[in-house]
Amino acid sequence: MNIGIILDGVLTNLEQFQFDYGSKFYFDKEVTLRNPRGYEISEIFYKHGNALKDSKRRKGFWETYYEYYLMEEMPRPFTSEVLEHLKRHGNHIYLFCTRTYPNYSLNPERIKRLTKLWLIQYGIHFDFLIFSDIISIDLLKKYKIDLFVDHNPETIFQISMDIPVVCFHAKYNELARGENVYRVYSWYDFYEKLDLICQIELEVQR
Repeated sequence: MNIGIILDGVLTNLEQFQFDYGSKFYFDKEVTLRNPRGYEISEIFYKHGNALKDSKRRKGFWETYYEYYLMEEMPRPFTSEVLEHLKRHGNHIYLFCTRTYPNYSLNPERIKRLTKLWLIQYGIHFDFLIFSDIISIDLLKKYKIDLFVDHNPETIFQISMDIPVVCFHAKYNELARGENVYRVYSWYDFYEKLDLICQIELEVQR
């Protein structure tokens, strides 16, 4: 099976990073965490009851912490262990990285280099690493992905129209549900449910 996995938000806990470091960044700026179900940093933190509309404010957070995030944020527990199990059972792992280069001060080559070093540092097993600003069904079909693992509610809705999607649980994707969407809460939860997901999909295809 070809398993596609989004890097940020699945290999890492992007939600918690934004909570932790966003709270610190906005601590002395009269901005507080008001919407824990927000996806973007501008949706999570509010000032005087209004969402942060100013793009400079949004960029300010990630310009401050983006390189630190790329280098220091740890993968979710047991990420490497479970991916190794998957590979041993004959699956192919395709990692998709949606780190949009124009948004931050780092250049594309540095982002790629830091990403690859991070994967090596934590012993994360994969067959292919694909950098793309947008995840689409056409991109996944190009690589013949059979199952996609994601966290972004918008992408989950779109992709699940064509192929099964495993949703890594977060507050911002609680409404991402459907017949072709399977929710998991950890890497071993995913590993335990994988056979059942495959069985269900085979029944659907018959």
